[in-house]
Amino acid sequence: MPDMNIQFRLIIVITICFFIAIASSCNTHTTNKKYTELSDSDYKQETDTIGGDTVHFKTAAVANTPQKITSLTDEQKQFISQCLSGADTIVTRGGFKSNHDNFTPKILDKIIDRWNQDSLQFHCTKEHFVNCIGAAFGDYLVRTYSLEWQVTTDEYGTDYATTFEKIRLTNFPLNSVLKAIEQKREGSLLSISLVTKRQIQQLNAEKK
Repeated sequence: MPDMNIQFRLIIVITICFFIAIASSCNTHTTNKKYTELSDSDYKQETDTIGGDTVHFKTAAVANTPQKITSLTDEQKQFISQCLSGADTIVTRGGFKSNHDNFTPKILDKIIDRWNQDSLQFHCTKEHFVNCIGAAFGDYLVRTYSLEWQVTTDEYGTDYATTFEKIRLTNFPLNSVLKAIEQKREGSLLSISLVTKRQIQQLNAEKK
């Protein structure tokens, strides 16, 4: 599998004055911190209902930083494709049928829960698990919400991302899985998916 040497980062969804992370241009009266400077006290806990599901999330205002977004190279596309093949095996070992229809946030969250309970049952490294399940989650976002696979680079590092340029929405699927493991998060991929759905719905409503 190609080695991208990509640094994992905490998922941060950056939109225009909107959700999860808010760019500094939205507030001219205060100087927002950079993402790496945020502490727990800078986050505001929020709850919303999206499509009948209750979603808990945190928001914080962050300084807007330059970000370079590029299309995937052939090697990077191959990496994602190989990760998706690996996800088939992992989903099967997690007790579910292996097909792309099962690459849903709810099922992938359950797979992550089972990894957190007993990682040995999957017979793979943590890195392989993160890459494969992260690619499966990104594949779901791309197929469901018409996002695009991209590679983003900014002062925090470089990572695979799925983007929706019209509202500057950027998700980091692989890193989302890593944080779900490291912080023992439950239902985090579903929350990210539902937040993405809401933002796109609001964009479509504004067009009408």
